[in-house]
Amino acid sequence: MDPFSSFFESAKSELTVVPVADMFSRMLAAALIGAVLSLRPWRLLMKRSLPKAEMIQAQVLLCAAAAVITAVIGDSLAKAFGLVGLGGFVRFRSGLKDPRDAAILFLMIGLGMACGHGSLGLAGLGTLFVAALLWVLDLFNREEKTGPKQRVLVSAQADDLVVAEATLRRALGTRNVMVKSCALDFDGRRVELEVEEPEPGSLAAALGQTEGAPLRGLRWTAVSPKTAREDMV
Repeated sequence: MDPFSSFFESAKSELTVVPVADMFSRMLAAALIGAVLSLRPWRLLMKRSLPKAEMIQAQVLLCAAAAVITAVIGDSLAKAFGLVGLGGFVRFRSGLKDPRDAAILFLMIGLGMACGHGSLGLAGLGTLFVAALLWVLDLFNREEKTGPKQRVLVSAQADDLVVAEATLRRALGTRNVMVKSCALDFDGRRVELEVEEPEPGSLAAALGQTEGAPLRGLRWTAVSPKTAREDMV
C-alpha cells in the first residue's frame, strides 16, 4: 500500500479515537493562544506599536498548525515519518530580520503542540508565562522614534551640468543624503536634485563641501509645505 495512503487512512481512523469536540477545542485553544501572544495587547497600554499584520498571522497559523500536527501524530511513529515525507513537498523560506521573531515562533510551536496533545492546562500555564516574559521584554525595550525624512529640492546653475551633478552627488553621499530624482535643464543651465534628508542639518553640511565648485546660485527648498524653507549659499 502507498505510504501516503496508509497515513491518511490512519489519520482518518484517529477521529474515531479522539472525539471531534475535543479536537475542535484543541484547535480553537491553539488559535486563541497564538492570537493573544502575537497581538500583545498590553502594548496599547504602553502606547507602543503592535507587531506587523503578516507576523501576527504567521504566528497564529503556526500555533494552530503545530496543534493539528501533534493531534494527528499522537503516539504513532509511523505518522511522524509520514508527516516528514509530506513536508518534503513544501519549501519554506522566511526572511526574519529580528531573531526575537524566530524565538517567538518556536514558543508558538511548543504551545500549539501542547494544545494538540490535549494538555490544555500546560498550554494555559505556558501562555501566561510567555505573555509575562514578553511584557517584561517590551517594558525594557525602547523603540527608536524616527520621524519622517524630509524631502528637499536642491538646485544650482553651472556651465557644465554633468560635472555639477557629479559634484552634488559626491557631496551628498558623504552625509548619506539620498538622491531621489534628478533633472537637467540644458537651456537654463540648471540642475535640480530631489533629495531625502536623513536628519536635520545633514544636507547643509553636505552642501557646505561644494565650496569652490563651479556652481552658481546653489539653493535648497523643502518640498513639504508645512516646513517650507529656502536657503541660499
